[in-house]
Amino acid sequence: MTRPNTGELDPGESAKAELRKYALGFVISVVLTIAAFAAVLSPLAPMVKIIAVCAAALLQVATHLRHFLHLSFSGGQSREDLLLVLFSVCLLSIMAGGTVWILADLQGRMHDSEATRAHGAARGDGGATSAP
Repeated sequence: MTRPNTGELDPGESAKAELRKYALGFVISVVLTIAAFAAVLSPLAPMVKIIAVCAAALLQVATHLRHFLHLSFSGGQSREDLLLVLFSVCLLSIMAGGTVWILADLQGRMHDSEATRAHGAARGDGGATSAP
């Protein structure tokens, strides 16, 4: 199998040990997923639910980076791996931020049009605008 952050084979590590690492990562991921669902379905306060789900998500990301992508959190991480992770985070942030921005803009536009229709209905013209 390979050493973290390198393409070099590690002769001291057997296939059984590698499989054990993958299985441990899978079990941790499943437990964190179940914990997030349990938090959402519990009668906790909404803010506590949000914090629990965000914490589970961050732990899930760390688990995937460590167990499946073989990125170590020690100082031996290569510069290329760090740049790859930072670039991926940047792209995901742009996509998520753009999505939130677009949805917020659409929500604002929909509420404006509803207010215009309600105002027109109160005037008795059914929300229709008059021609100039």
